[in-house]
Amino acid sequence: MARIQPLKKEEAQTETKAIFEGIEKNFGIIPNLFATIAQYPKALKPIIDLYQAIAKESMIESRLQELVNLEVSRINRCNYCLAHHAQMAKMFGLSDEQINTLKSGNSNKMFTDKEQVVIEYASQVTKDAEEVTEDLFKRLRSYFNDSQIVNLTLIIGLMNVFNRFNGALGVELEK
Repeated sequence: MARIQPLKKEEAQTETKAIFEGIEKNFGIIPNLFATIAQYPKALKPIIDLYQAIAKESMIESRLQELVNLEVSRINRCNYCLAHHAQMAKMFGLSDEQINTLKSGNSNKMFTDKEQVVIEYASQVTKDAEEVTEDLFKRLRSYFNDSQIVNLTLIIGLMNVFNRFNGALGVELEK
């Protein structure tokens, strides 16, 4: 049950309405995540801008981003993000079997070595970033340059923020 109700478009002030229109154009809906963030209007635009810079204008291919989003959301038990990102993962070529494998906590040979490294890195950063091993980082470096690793780490961090926000406030899936 939602602890904070998402802001309705018709209740939003002019600037927030304009942001909502952009979100709606981009997603086809106003996700409850962003509508709930809009209850503190000063945060909405900076968060959307951050999301745009980290995810939409990313150097990390969308398929890998969705692997990250699913793994982080699984660990954090964010059903809201799992539902949304399972749909997005399908759009970027992940099969139902791959998505279900990820959701169950298995990262097996259904994924390439590169994908497995990304999943493992997302998992470790989410569980305990201080424990990212040199071996894991070396494997990550075999696929990504410094800018890409920073971008990937920011994607992981932002998904953790969204998961915790949704969990704490009980953000519900759109009906």
